Amino acid sequence: MGQKLFVAACLVLISLVWPGRWAKAAGPEPQQAAVSPPNTSTANADQFVGADTCETCHGDIAKKFADNPHSRLALEHGGVTCESCHGPGKAHVDAGGDATKIFQFSKASPRVVTQKCLTCHAGAHPNFEHTAHGENNVDCTSCHSIHKSVTETSLLIQSQPKLCYGCHTDIKPAFAQPFHHKVDEGLMTCSDCHDPHGTFKGTLQKPGTMLHNGPGGYEVCVKCHTEAAGPFVYPHPVIQTEGCGGCHYPHGSPNPRLLTRNNVNSLCLECHTASMKFTAPGIPSFHNQATQYQACTVCHSQIHGSNSDFVFFK
Repeated sequence: MGQKLFVAACLVLISLVWPGRWAKAAGPEPQQAAVSPPNTSTANADQFVGADTCETCHGDIAKKFADNPHSRLALEHGGVTCESCHGPGKAHVDAGGDATKIFQFSKASPRVVTQKCLTCHAGAHPNFEHTAHGENNVDCTSCHSIHKSVTETSLLIQSQPKLCYGCHTDIKPAFAQPFHHKVDEGLMTCSDCHDPHGTFKGTLQKPGTMLHNGPGGYEVCVKCHTEAAGPFVYPHPVIQTEGCGGCHYPHGSPNPRLLTRNNVNSLCLECHTASMKFTAPGIPSFHNQATQYQACTVCHSQIHGSNSDFVFFK
């Protein structure tokens, strides 16, 4: 009796000091909310042949698939295998491998391919069909490899930025400018700023850029450039009306700080013209001449906004 009590006490003690292991054993692993496996109804269960049958002919694909996140879904989501995506294989097998008897991603239209993938991935990408990619016939397999990829998690057919440059050829030269975001150097990626699957919230950028939303819901830039995020007691109005792109190029520029003009003064004078009056009548002003010798930001140092000075001196 005493021995049984001792063992029971030990079990209670272990459960208190090591709860994670016991909690894990008590129930199944939590599943990813964004992925919902397709419903393979038992109504046509006799039409499914199983992955082992597929492997007898498609051994090369099965080998690639084994190290794929999709393959892990077979365990985590209850049997997501070949026929979860390609449909029932019995007719294909009975016809001696007739390719027309089974769903082929390479033969389907972009819309059908996308809808097929969204059977599981709609939770993560509910807006994809209404994005610039979706509306321009860029389907999931344009960027992702179903069976094997060069990236571990995203199943991309190529690494960024090479993948993105395949279509966005007009953007690539910007990263060769003297001043640019370090994308080609591998310090950041296109998807750090752009959401290739779309976003619900609007930005101040032109439609189609599909930017991730930053603090404030209007600019992605302040995710990294936190000093410009605000909110400020005295905000610079141009940031609220035009966004960061009013003064800066997003990808690269021949000018320091990715400015859209070759110096700060030229940029400021686009709005703050020389005709503006800076002093009371009758009092001489040297303000307009000052820009010939000093940059505007020498005095107006808090150009994005200030909490203490409405002219951004400090």
